Amino acid sequence: MGKLSIRNLTKSYGDHTVVNKVNIDVEDSRLLTIVGPSGCGKTTILRMIAGFIEPTGGQIYLDDKLLVDVENHVAPIVPEKRNVGMVFQSYAVWPHMKVFDNVAYPLKLRKTSKDVIRNEVMRVLKVVHLEGLENRMAHELSGGQQQRVALARALIMKPKLLLLDEPLSNLDAALREEMRGEIKEIQKTQNITIINVTHDQIEAMTMSDKVAVVRKGVLEQFAPPYELYENPVNTFVAKFIGSANILPAVKKADAKRDADGMMDILVAGCYPMKVPYVNTAKEKGFAAVRAHHMAPDDTSPFQAHIRRALYQGSQIEYYLEAPGCEMFRLLSSVDFIKPEGADITVNIQKAVWLDE
Repeated sequence: MGKLSIRNLTKSYGDHTVVNKVNIDVEDSRLLTIVGPSGCGKTTILRMIAGFIEPTGGQIYLDDKLLVDVENHVAPIVPEKRNVGMVFQSYAVWPHMKVFDNVAYPLKLRKTSKDVIRNEVMRVLKVVHLEGLENRMAHELSGGQQQRVALARALIMKPKLLLLDEPLSNLDAALREEMRGEIKEIQKTQNITIINVTHDQIEAMTMSDKVAVVRKGVLEQFAPPYELYENPVNTFVAKFIGSANILPAVKKADAKRDADGMMDILVAGCYPMKVPYVNTAKEKGFAAVRAHHMAPDDTSPFQAHIRRALYQGSQIEYYLEAPGCEMFRLLSSVDFIKPEGADITVNIQKAVWLDE
């Protein structure tokens, strides 16, 4: 088992609050990714779970075990007794040691017998696909292999919970893609709960069962990747997950839900369309539109000016300007080619209403 429950988790330094009453539940054998911009508090959350930082408020449970409870003055359980493994951004692999000794180190600290150590090291090296490299010096390994060594060292203690602090950020694009698959495979085959911290939205969307989006220490949205992408709660989430276009929109204060669950809005002052109904009295808001949900259309009243055109082989990414709008993006097939500086009219195929 490895169910994690976080209740009103808070961390302040003097008057500065870096994590503000965060609530998260992670089911056993699931992968949660915490995302957000640099300095938003995501690594602080991870380190409070690990026990490296003491919270100033809240509770953390791992299964039925209370790891910390600030309000009731329960002494926090020390990191080495939490049954939590952690892999750092820098790998923390000792270059002067062989792979075997790097992975075996935690068991040697516990004075485990040599036979058990060897069996366990070979077991986890097989899990991370490093079998046959146990006698290789760590400094002779590639970046991806060193990351696997760090994973193996964390897994050898059979933790209930594995914490990953931006473990792929030092790898090139190809290795990042490979390691995303490796981590997901480990989660499934080892039935381990994983919490991954990253600023990479692709990593979050492709690996996770659920994603927690954090801004300035506040949990903005906690949901499966599909829900985050299709139904962001505000413009911050819409921009951070999937880089949505945020266009000004208006509606009637008493806008009604039609038979299809939609309501009428006016985008950019000129484009009438229907979006999923939202129960809000606000008349001014925003339409969040994905770049691939926009298309050139000669019959549309929505006029835009091409500021940049980026050819990407299978598609062209247009950066557009329109009165009253921030610059926005449109993805088109290579069948539609217009030069920078040209004017086009745009059809919006799908959008969601956001109050803020």
